[in-house]
Amino acid sequence: MKAMIHAALFAALVAAAPAAAQDEPQTFNAFAVVAANGSIVRAAEKQVVLVGTLTGPIFVETAEEPIHSGRVACAASVKVDQASHRVTGSGACTLTATDGATAWGEWDCQGYELLGCRGTFRLAGGTARLEGATGEATMIWRPSAAEFRKQLDGTVLENATGLLSWRDFKFKTR
Repeated sequence: MKAMIHAALFAALVAAAPAAAQDEPQTFNAFAVVAANGSIVRAAEKQVVLVGTLTGPIFVETAEEPIHSGRVACAASVKVDQASHRVTGSGACTLTATDGATAWGEWDCQGYELLGCRGTFRLAGGTARLEGATGEATMIWRPSAAEFRKQLDGTVLENATGLLSWRDFKFKTR
């Protein structure tokens, strides 16, 4: 029950009532099942850049079961070195609660092509009851399936699915 109460602070993304201000950050894990859509552009002989969005429902993990907490939309720019298969990426996300309150932040990551990447997500504000929200988490992107379609201009459209997770999310409202 205590884990559900702590998760509800971010799942303030589900509660319609305003969350009380906190002196200490609360820590939890969350994930989103996302669809990724974007374009792949060749940047060098052995380098491509993927630019796109990841969107899907967010769930906060509790001792009982995950709680649906809203939706996420992330912009992403990811460079892939095709020789080493290393990737580096960065972007921004907006987290939208079921009642319309939002929080946003930026992220960066490093990893390997087809395996995904791991980095830091930093929450930097919000609206409504999430106004003044701050926090930080380890963010992990794990793609599970992808479809590629080459366009006439040489770019490639990518549609992928996967899991976006936030580990040890330290969340605080003012």
